Amino acid sequence: MSEYIRFIRENKGALTFGWSLTFFSSFGQTFFISLFVPSILAAFELSKSAFGAYYAAATITASLILLNYGHTVDTRPIGRLTLMTTGLLLLASLLLALAIHPAMLFVALIGLRLGGQGFLSHISLSVMSRRFVAERGKALSVTSLGYPAGEILFPLVFGTLISLAGWHYTLLVVAVLLSGIILLYYRTDLAIYDVDPSTETRSAHKWTYYGELLGTLKFWIMIAPTVAFGFTTTALFFYQYVMAEEKGWSVEWYSICFAGYAIARLFAMLSSGPLVDSFSARAMFPFFSLPCIIGLMCLAWVNNPFAPLLFLVMTGLSSGLSNVLATALIAEIYGTARIGQVRSLFSMFGIMSTAVAPLTLGIVLDHGFSFGQFALGCALLLALAMGSSFWINKNVGYWNKKPR
Repeated sequence: MSEYIRFIRENKGALTFGWSLTFFSSFGQTFFISLFVPSILAAFELSKSAFGAYYAAATITASLILLNYGHTVDTRPIGRLTLMTTGLLLLASLLLALAIHPAMLFVALIGLRLGGQGFLSHISLSVMSRRFVAERGKALSVTSLGYPAGEILFPLVFGTLISLAGWHYTLLVVAVLLSGIILLYYRTDLAIYDVDPSTETRSAHKWTYYGELLGTLKFWIMIAPTVAFGFTTTALFFYQYVMAEEKGWSVEWYSICFAGYAIARLFAMLSSGPLVDSFSARAMFPFFSLPCIIGLMCLAWVNNPFAPLLFLVMTGLSSGLSNVLATALIAEIYGTARIGQVRSLFSMFGIMSTAVAPLTLGIVLDHGFSFGQFALGCALLLALAMGSSFWINKNVGYWNKKPR
């Protein structure tokens, strides 16, 4: 902990900026948007499946836009990108508050997903990976703490505000808050995070570079565990209270157990930074999904009331490790000159997997399969992905070989 205190004291400006981006990315994350879902369903007279289709389509659209413009983090002024992205979130919040037709809802969802889960997170992790080398792990750990901070604070604050003032006025409050954030970023010197202007020509061949990335085995082996993990957790969390009912767990008990997820995730985030700095992300990456595999097996086979606690704690550990290791690994393998472009490709696959996960589990449940059977299938999928990571990790030279 003393190392963290020293590190934060020496780099408080950069870390505050990175943390603020992940924290305010909450406005486009699933947990925040879910606060408004009951009101949206009632206002637009949508079924759950219809809204799920809107949400999936908006998420996939946002991921494709991120793929096309994610490289700008490598070449454009970070201050301008940050202001534009925060402005996008502001406009999307206003549009959702004023929406009178499902088409407006759809456009607003694209803006929220692109600005929050997409670009604010993308800017933060890319800039921190590029700025820090020897202590990249700690930088990503501290920066990623913005995610759980938002998950803890925003549901309490804005959930209460929705109940008191209604969802339209709550979104207007969000827009006012984002206006203040824009002003704060505008008055902050963010030019120190910019790259050398001579690198601007790199973006000209982005689609060729994407093709080179997709044509290498290491890309697919690197992305398989993170995509499988994101798919699994999104699907199960989307239907978590349905699962609790099926398993005979009270909602109150499950909510208490979920605190174990948050604590475990926080612990893993803080622990992973020094481990990455000491042993490298490449050495640690194959292990990140192991706790989740154990948790999924508990979910499938353990029937006592402690099963959700074991599942959520183990999943929280994997989630915290994944937040740091995935980005650090990209920086180690591909370098930081084009980290924005590489991350945008990884992010696209990750976001798309979270978009189709609820739909997939819904189909599985409709065909008579149980949550336990789905959990076992996901555990097997994660185990296969983890096994391939161990195999390629032995080939150090292969990992370090970069696309031309």
